[in-house]
Amino acid sequence: MKKLNLYTIFALLLMTRSVAVYAQEYVPIIQEGNVWNTLDVTVGMYNTYYNNVNWFSGDTIIDDVRYAKLMGITDGDAPHLFSLLREDDGKVWERLNNQREILLYDFTANVGDTLWCGLWADEYHYNIVDSISIEHIGGVDRKMLWFGLEYGWFGIITAAEIWIEGIGSDLGLLYSGSASICGAYYRTLCFHQNDELIWQNPNYDDCTFDAVGENIGVKKVLYPNPTRGTIRIEAENIRHVAIYNNLGEIIFETETSDNTFEYNFGDKRTGLYIIKVRMFDGSEFTERIVKE
Repeated sequence: MKKLNLYTIFALLLMTRSVAVYAQEYVPIIQEGNVWNTLDVTVGMYNTYYNNVNWFSGDTIIDDVRYAKLMGITDGDAPHLFSLLREDDGKVWERLNNQREILLYDFTANVGDTLWCGLWADEYHYNIVDSISIEHIGGVDRKMLWFGLEYGWFGIITAAEIWIEGIGSDLGLLYSGSASICGAYYRTLCFHQNDELIWQNPNYDDCTFDAVGENIGVKKVLYPNPTRGTIRIEAENIRHVAIYNNLGEIIFETETSDNTFEYNFGDKRTGLYIIKVRMFDGSEFTERIVKE
């Protein structure tokens, strides 16, 4: 199991105190404009790497309970509904396809508490809160819960999992409590809010990852973003362009054969849009566009 280095000396000092520290005001995870980039790795004879992008768009009511819709894209596929979440008093719940709920997060916990969170929670998979700290991330104080702390040589401290208030687990928004499972692993690579990078995993250099462990790099230019009108894409040998709204509905699609492409968002509603571009050599990329 991969351990993660703790992020700052400040956090290291706080963790030496065996007391809980609380943020002044709870920062919710469920907010429009929040976007997560997550690495999903299936471990086997040949590891398979998937890049997920998730965001919230609207809600639904099931059995008189209101859930936020978590939309997503996996490696450039069409956007679709990933999951349904709700949040209440510092706790986040997920509704599964079999109609049962599981607890994903409990930010009301104290040091020493045992938390049964995540899809894998059972008598062998649970989290014990080792320490709590406060970090100033994205302009606000956020409570951080640390699990599976180990103290190594030269004072280096590592953690199996970290929860960040308003962001979720460093193992992925939907993968809390997955540090001890076998056969797969997950990592939150980046978290954006309103198209601004708020947090990036210090163990990775970018928000995407490829099959050989290097950053995905399609040579491209896309501007302006955000936009109030026409956007321009420049990439070599563009073959296909598809544009989706934040509900996963396709609003535009075309085949082309050029190194540039333009699209006018002037008459579209403000909000998040997804552009998927495929080249003739089979490479592709997906970008988020904010219409102001």
